[in-house]
Amino acid sequence: MLATKPPAPKPMRGFEHMRAFWEPKWECYAIKVQPGAFCISKEKVVLTTVLGSCISACIYDPELKIGGMNHFMLPTSNMKDDGGRSMRYGLFAMEQLINGLLRLGSRRESLQVKLTGGGDMMQGITSIGQQNIEFIKDYVTAEQLRVLAADFGGDQARKVAFFPQEGRMLVNRMDHRDDQRLIEEERSYRQDVDCHLDDSDVELF
Repeated sequence: MLATKPPAPKPMRGFEHMRAFWEPKWECYAIKVQPGAFCISKEKVVLTTVLGSCISACIYDPELKIGGMNHFMLPTSNMKDDGGRSMRYGLFAMEQLINGLLRLGSRRESLQVKLTGGGDMMQGITSIGQQNIEFIKDYVTAEQLRVLAADFGGDQARKVAFFPQEGRMLVNRMDHRDDQRLIEEERSYRQDVDCHLDDSDVELF
């Protein structure tokens, strides 16, 4: 264990709003990636999130030793003008993360992708998790991205930790006791970003 906690790393431009907190387990600072958000870092930090039916892509550039994580809730939007709510959709979330890395000097052909999520949290009631899985599989195929690892489906939520300097992604399947809390958190987030009634044809949970 480190005797002295180092100062918090300076956030990259555009991610100043994401607070880093000390994580003793990893002996480094952690940044939680909330639903509908993404983060890129070149520092010794761990990016974390918790997934139910959502998907996270963890993308790493081994040449620049830089990586990022996103967290999206739904596959796509059929709305022409979705405003800020676009962040929760897979297509926009993937473009944001990849374009962010490219702007920092990454080459598309160098990117290594790891994927997880898409849990079937309310079996038989909705198929959001499966829709998210199908979306991301189609997306990485169409974009010819190199996928090194994927962990999809099942009926458990996941805790995800991604180390952007190393490209290492760890996934821990959670106990079912946490299911209801996670469902409520995702539902709350969705309600928070919806300024008006959502007229998409997809229902989360």
